[in-house]
Amino acid sequence: MSYQQFITAARGRLASAARETCQVAGVGTVEFVDDGAGPPALVSHPLFGGFDTGLGVGRQFLGPDHRIVAPSRFGYLGSTMPHTATPADQADAFTAVLDELELDRVVVLGYSAGGPSVIQLALRHPERVSALVLVASALPGKAGNPPRLVARALFGSDVTFWLLGRMGPSVTARILGMDRQFRPVGSQRQVIEDTWASLFPVAPRKRGVLHDLYVSNPDVQTYPLEKITVPTLVLSAHDDAMSAYDNAESAVPRISSARLVSFADGGHLLLDHDDAIRRSVADFLQMAPSPRSARAGGLPPVAGKSSRSPTP
Repeated sequence: MSYQQFITAARGRLASAARETCQVAGVGTVEFVDDGAGPPALVSHPLFGGFDTGLGVGRQFLGPDHRIVAPSRFGYLGSTMPHTATPADQADAFTAVLDELELDRVVVLGYSAGGPSVIQLALRHPERVSALVLVASALPGKAGNPPRLVARALFGSDVTFWLLGRMGPSVTARILGMDRQFRPVGSQRQVIEDTWASLFPVAPRKRGVLHDLYVSNPDVQTYPLEKITVPTLVLSAHDDAMSAYDNAESAVPRISSARLVSFADGGHLLLDHDDAIRRSVADFLQMAPSPRSARAGGLPPVAGKSSRSPTP
């Protein structure tokens, strides 16, 4: 498939994906998808994500029986990038989306770079979080980023990313956070190919990617994890090359109600462990407080918000 065919198909998929928007005071537009029925869960997507990726992550790790609310975080796709935005600001924007949907308390899941903002949500608004699930999340400890000039040059270019993908699944797997020694076999190759394709188009995600790399992920280093009071589940693989396992292992004892589920392999994508993750999350959620919709009479309105609107 030529580049033009590939990117046209990717843009078409994104354009046809149902989503909604709401206006949040001090922020601007927040784009999100609200999909399915069942206990509600807010999903914070990873690097190179958006509402589309968040929905996929929610279904992958929570299964089909949850209502998934997946916002595009700041700077991704149709969501505004506020000046001097922080993960704490993102957490507050998450609550505005919950208010818009009249959801009082929800399960919250953050994957990879989606972790810092949901940790802030648990710290700043614990009454809105019935349980916190952190999957291969950015956490305090070992971390690293590419030079800014390299990131700016590469991470917003669809054609560059397409060319990288042409180098084969071992190369793309490395970029996706798999260990340097990892070589995909069998169905793993298709998972990596599908995951890589889901990043496209990358250009409308660039501002969010750079914000994650140089603001959001570093911000997590100073978080007072000891102040998290909600039930917390942390899932991590020993060979994760992007979110170090040692960080997860060190974080869990700092959170009074946390539990760690570890995997010997699987890398940052937690390959081949979807069923085990869904079982672990389901067992954990059975012990957590139930999510719930707004109390009778609804939640108080958030100043500056307009009614949400469907897009496209």
